[in-house]
Amino acid sequence: MRKKMLRITVLLCIVMLFGCGIATSESSYFGHDAGKAWYNEMLARSLLLAGNNLRLKRVIERAQAGEDITIATIGGSITEGAGASKYADCYASRFAKGFSQRYGSGNGSNVHFVNAGVGGTPSTFGFMRYENDVVSRIRDSDGLPDLVVIEFAVNDYNEPTKHRCYESMLKTVLSQPNDPAVILLFSVFQDGRNLQDSFLPIGKAYNIMMVSIRDGAYPLVGKEWSKEQFFSDAYHPTSFGHAVMADCLLYAVETTAAQGPSTQDINLNISPVYGDDFMGLQTIYAGRVPENVQLDRGGFMHDDKHSYQNAPVGRVCGENFHHATGDSKEPLTFTATFKKLLIAFRATNNSDFGRAQVKVDGRIAAIIGGGPDEWGQSEVILAFDASTAAEHTVMIEMTNRTAEKKFTITAIGIVP
Repeated sequence: MRKKMLRITVLLCIVMLFGCGIATSESSYFGHDAGKAWYNEMLARSLLLAGNNLRLKRVIERAQAGEDITIATIGGSITEGAGASKYADCYASRFAKGFSQRYGSGNGSNVHFVNAGVGGTPSTFGFMRYENDVVSRIRDSDGLPDLVVIEFAVNDYNEPTKHRCYESMLKTVLSQPNDPAVILLFSVFQDGRNLQDSFLPIGKAYNIMMVSIRDGAYPLVGKEWSKEQFFSDAYHPTSFGHAVMADCLLYAVETTAAQGPSTQDINLNISPVYGDDFMGLQTIYAGRVPENVQLDRGGFMHDDKHSYQNAPVGRVCGENFHHATGDSKEPLTFTATFKKLLIAFRATNNSDFGRAQVKVDGRIAAIIGGGPDEWGQSEVILAFDASTAAEHTVMIEMTNRTAEKKFTITAIGIVP
């Protein structure tokens, strides 16, 4: 009798684990509440839109066949791993690990991972960095990422292009010749704020998978979990919070992959929601100047070695334009044909740093610098915004009152 009951118990466990489609056992997910009914409901809520799954299913099939696949994540400090006790605990690392375990060939070593999260920066800066911090780090034969997670829902407040760079980056990634899959991830602050309502129209228009931590996990904070359990501070999740975020992504991928394939690919020939006029963006670094740009560094001859670091990969971006104490007062000058101009600079509260003015064709377009609430992150301004391209001359120089101080231009972006 006892042996019979044991066999029944084992069978029931098997049914519970595998009979409901997607397994949500502890071995399948990272959160210790996985498998509970309310946790499964949370995962379901987090999937705002499955979207067109044709590309995702192809990526999974290629991974299962043993082809080299690269997952890339780009976003702010949460993507970088802030709040997690160690990097391996952050959502990006956990998601890549979970994906490789589920779909990788053999031990999953054919699934590679590139993290391009940078704290305190908007999608504008993310788009400026995409080629350097994502594409240049790909080691697959095609040199392009296959699955890209974009996370800027808590970073794009006051973003200068009003979501046009976000949409332009999404469309640029989707237009890659290897047809990558894209997931829009919406993280959330401790007070429940994020910008997903602004990004939802973009995801719906392009029929892209969208995963919301605000809609999924946040309603459980203060109920199933305390704020202190989920959030390490006002902005970042704990290791546990990161694990829940990874679970939401893995659930979204598994759920969507289990569905029949979409009948056709994503339609990119649609009217943009906010604008795709930043597509074709070129980023100028001190060590990498495009051939169509004639540049004189002037008094910005140094490289700021203390510019922003990404915890898992070290320094991000290319060599910057740094004006050191005592350097020449000559301006950085360049001439190029463009219609839009972005300037990324190091914003700091350090009194050793001064201010700089940006001139386009002799007219002051902006005065930039840090302030008391800054901490060294790279901020971005939209210094010039036209609908058609023309030749322009740009000058960036220290203001008269701070000419002897330091200043770092992280990168310059133009749209020809």
